Amino acid sequence: MDKYKVSVVVPTFNTGDFLVETFESFRCQTIGFENIEVIFVDDASTDAYTLDLLEELDSCYSNVSSVFLDVNSGFPGTGRNVGLDLAQGECVIFADHDDTYEENVFEVMYGEIASENVDMVICNFNQIFPDMIVPFKSVFKNRGKIRVNSFKEEQDLLRIPAAIWTRMFRRDFLQKNNIKFIEGMLAEDVHLAINASFKASGIIYLNDFYGYNYKIRDSGEDKSTIHVRNRKYIEAMLDGYYEIDKLLNDENKVEYGKEIFKSHLTSWLYTIVLSKLSNGDKLILFRKSYNIFDNFYVEDPFFKGKYKKLANHIIDREFEKAVDESNYLENIQENINDKTGKSRIKRLLNKFKR
Repeated sequence: MDKYKVSVVVPTFNTGDFLVETFESFRCQTIGFENIEVIFVDDASTDAYTLDLLEELDSCYSNVSSVFLDVNSGFPGTGRNVGLDLAQGECVIFADHDDTYEENVFEVMYGEIASENVDMVICNFNQIFPDMIVPFKSVFKNRGKIRVNSFKEEQDLLRIPAAIWTRMFRRDFLQKNNIKFIEGMLAEDVHLAINASFKASGIIYLNDFYGYNYKIRDSGEDKSTIHVRNRKYIEAMLDGYYEIDKLLNDENKVEYGKEIFKSHLTSWLYTIVLSKLSNGDKLILFRKSYNIFDNFYVEDPFFKGKYKKLANHIIDREFEKAVDESNYLENIQENINDKTGKSRIKRLLNKFKR
């Protein structure tokens, strides 16, 4: 007998005040807070405020547990797996430590799993910028609820954002299929989302229900993990892609690889262009990425061909040319961000040089 309807697993690291608003969005859920288990797994935070807050929440609420890892893993997969192993809810969802849920999201998603007898329910999300809110528009555009018995009935389900915080699972489904997050790298959410989609008996996508508020933090020192653009994180993402490649081979699903990677590979290049990495680091990463690009790259229309030349250099093993092209794109991006007359002149000169 499951003790709760929903377990929420939250990996934390030096979260600070963000965690207060996140927790409040759990506590105010219309499903009833008594029906929710909250498991925080802290990745060896160095911030005393975060640690004190987690201990306080643990002591104040019988349905809240705070687990403290002794060694920093550096990535969210470890904390999510620890929380999943401890969970006692019928369903489980994985939240980020700096975002919020709409107050009825657990009631709606749990209700769909219970009434429709599916293994996974996905909602849509709002992108929260400092000055505006932008609802995410999926490949399904204005379609509403989508229900399938197998992902093969709607293969575009493989193309919606992996966004693990928008996905609620039957806990016993994950356990019976030994579905866990990859650890020590990024793209852990993509890996689990794809693995679960392959194995789920019943998936619902609530395309018109915006249940999660995803804060876009990408300024100065205030950056979410996906916007940290150093070599460690960019390479960790690539390592995750290779684990997805292995998953596709293990599950005999390689034919779906190009659809899965369609947006990811160009976005990865875009991250490198914005990264300010050295030419040496770029060269290493481009060489390491060859197999993934050679096997799975297809042009993402969203970027309007801007990164096609760079991708082709990688596929053709012209890695030095790939570095040069990435530097050119970096200069173009800098000029786009700088709207002064001087930058426009510089942009025109760069164009003629090519």
